[in-house]
Amino acid sequence: MDLTWLRPHPDDVTFLDRNGIRITGSWFTVDGRRYAVPDLFEVWTVTGPRHPFAYRAFAAAGLVAVVAAVASPRLDSATAWLGVAIAIAIPLTAGLIALRAQPRPLSLWADYRGRAERLLESTDHVWFHQVCRALNRARAFNGH
Repeated sequence: MDLTWLRPHPDDVTFLDRNGIRITGSWFTVDGRRYAVPDLFEVWTVTGPRHPFAYRAFAAAGLVAVVAAVASPRLDSATAWLGVAIAIAIPLTAGLIALRAQPRPLSLWADYRGRAERLLESTDHVWFHQVCRALNRARAFNGH
């Protein structure tokens, strides 16, 4: 008995429709670009670089630690060591704040009709993963 007539048409099934992104059983639409879901193969994510200020702040903390290690024979008071600790803590704290304030960007890529296409880039990790899950459901709907 053939029950394929019970299955809804792919255009009638919407997996996500928010913030300018619409994913149906047939189409992935973002920023005015449309991709046919059945033609999206090898979908993958890429994590972008961390904030460059964080690297500089951690390098500065390391430099202070190296200078303190070289100068340690001359640092004979608790006040001097407290100053070294503060001088290391300031750039470490700044680097950690930079990492927290600016999360790494995430990119969603797919092989689309023989070419690698970046479909989406976002620093909002929750939203990004919601889009990924919706796209995975749409691809599963199409038998991928």
